Amino acid sequence: MRVTLRLILATGIAIAPAFAQEPTKPAAVLWIDREAIKEGRTVIHEKVEAEYVAAFRKAQFPGHYFALATMSGPNEVWFVQPMASFAANEEFEKATEKEPLKSALATLTERDGELRESSRSYWAVYRPDMSYRPDTFKPEKMRFVTAETFRVRLGQEDAFMNGVQAYFGGYKKGNVDLCVQTYEVTAGAPAGTYLLFTMMDSMKVLDQEPERMKAVMEGMGQEAFNKLMKDSGQVLLSIEDTLLEVKPGMSYPDKAMEEADPAFWKPKMAMKAAIPASKKSGE
Repeated sequence: MRVTLRLILATGIAIAPAFAQEPTKPAAVLWIDREAIKEGRTVIHEKVEAEYVAAFRKAQFPGHYFALATMSGPNEVWFVQPMASFAANEEFEKATEKEPLKSALATLTERDGELRESSRSYWAVYRPDMSYRPDTFKPEKMRFVTAETFRVRLGQEDAFMNGVQAYFGGYKKGNVDLCVQTYEVTAGAPAGTYLLFTMMDSMKVLDQEPERMKAVMEGMGQEAFNKLMKDSGQVLLSIEDTLLEVKPGMSYPDKAMEEADPAFWKPKMAMKAAIPASKKSGE
C-alpha cells in the first residue's frame, strides 16, 4: 500500500461498498490505489501490508480502507478508501505526520516499493443516479467484488447515463437482487471513465448471470435491449471487467465491521478468543 502525504488511506465507514460511511449512505468520494505486484512477491507483499494495518491500528488512525486482490487480469491489489468528501482527506494527512506513525509509514513505504511493478491512483465521486440498490448491501458479508471500467466517448456522457438507467430499469422490473454502486473518475484516468462496483457475498452470484440477463431483456423488452446493445458501440470506447477478492489481512476496517464478523475480518483474534483458557496456559 502506497502512502504519501498527499494521498492517504481514509474514510469513515460502515463500507457498504464496500464503500459506505454510513450503513445506508454510500461514500461521496473514493480514493483507489492500484498496485501491480511483482511475480513471486505476492506473499511477501501481503506480510508488508499486514504491518501497515498493525501500524495504523496501533496509532488508532481514524481512517479505514479495504484491500481487493485481482482474480483476473494483471496481478494487482486495489486499496479502496471511502471518504465523506475531498476535504476529509486533509484530516488524515495530518494524522500521518504524528510520530511514531510517520516513521513507521516511511519504513514500510520503502519496503513496499520494492515489491511493486507500478501503481496508479484514482479519485472518484459517487453517482447515485447511475447506481442500483446501493443501500441494500451488507458490508460485513462482502467477499468478492466485480469492477466494470467503462470508457465513454467524449460528448456521449448523457447517452451513457441514459443507457445505464435503462439497464437498471430492467433489473428493477426483474427484481434482480444485486447492489451496484457507480463512481465517476475525476482524476487519475482519462475523462469519461466510470467504475461500476458489484459487491458479492459469494462467487455463486456469478453463476446467476444468465438468469439476470434474461430478466433484463424481459424487463426492458427485447427491442429496447437490442437497441441499447447496438448503440453501445457509438457510446463506449471500451469495457473492462475485473474480478476481485476481499483480503481481510491487508484491510483496515473500522471496529464495527470487525465485530460484525470477526472470524473473517480478524481471524487470528477470533481464533485466539475461541481457545479455552486451559489450552492457552498449556495445560
